[in-house]
Amino acid sequence: MRIDGWSVAPVEHRNLDPEWHYAGRDVPRLPGIRVALRAGDLTGEGYAPFLPHLDASPQALDAVARRIAAGLTGADLATPDAALARLGPCAKARNAARSAVEMALLDLAARLRGQSVARMLGGVPAPVPVLRIIPVKSPDHMAAIASGLVSEGYGALKLKATGVQAEDIARIAAVRAAVGPEVVLTVDANQACDAESAQRFEAALGPLDIWSLEQPVPAGDPAALAAVRGTARTRIEADEGLFASGDLARILDAQATDGISLKLARSGGLLPSLDMARAAAARGVHARIGTAFGGPLVSLATATLAALHPCTGPAECAEFRHFDDEDHHWPEIRDGLLHLPDAPGFGQVRKAPWPAPWQG
Repeated sequence: MRIDGWSVAPVEHRNLDPEWHYAGRDVPRLPGIRVALRAGDLTGEGYAPFLPHLDASPQALDAVARRIAAGLTGADLATPDAALARLGPCAKARNAARSAVEMALLDLAARLRGQSVARMLGGVPAPVPVLRIIPVKSPDHMAAIASGLVSEGYGALKLKATGVQAEDIARIAAVRAAVGPEVVLTVDANQACDAESAQRFEAALGPLDIWSLEQPVPAGDPAALAAVRGTARTRIEADEGLFASGDLARILDAQATDGISLKLARSGGLLPSLDMARAAAARGVHARIGTAFGGPLVSLATATLAALHPCTGPAECAEFRHFDDEDHHWPEIRDGLLHLPDAPGFGQVRKAPWPAPWQG
């Protein structure tokens, strides 16, 4: 069966917390795109958010996705490798759009086979331990949010830092005091420090029992990250800057990190992210499932990584919980686990048919 139609539709998710703040940005609304590919009466769907560090504008994201999706018209789903080759290479300016089209292609190919994407690619769907991200707020407010999430069954939380060390430590200490010693805490500084201030920050985190410190220094400076890792007692993770295999190779060659954060939109899709995870593992570096920002589909697609590669640490694929989505049912999260459906495609369930015009 061949792909006989494609469609791209803009989408905007409303943040249920309009004061959600990190890395100097407020995120009251999250624009993005949805991509659909059709073969007969079957449809596969993909999604990518617009993120300013990846695309110049939502319109640019939309335009690139249309070019990539149009190139799949006529692709034979009986030979998925040939269809995947039509997606083209990974590159920073096209990775988010590429990831959305790849998602739709894998979803459609698996639905045609009547199996999950995880099983189609040789994995087994399983529950995934997830964390919830707490945005930057006052210490008391963050502590209250943390307590509420733990009461819902989450056993892991991620805290955003700003680079203002005294304020960051106060927030993290308040959360640790509120949730107790058993809850896993990770900290993401979003490149807010230089090497020396990151070293001081990591040392100050010692009494708070932090599981990992993510990208405390600029992503383009592997030497600075290596310097932080050289004095650190906690795990140091690389995040921003991993757009292609060459970026990962530079981090690994510098022995700059204990782990990498995997994000589909940044790295160009599920399969390029899986390649990064395997390349890192070959060098003794763990992979962790990074933030899936947006609606349910990107969370399910991201969680599929855990069915294909042994990832370390809690996965960041529960953030759909604070974005509205009137078109899809939410995946199941129970006792801090995302239950990955063993259902056709990525297991996403639409409430209504695809709404946008078809091309091709």
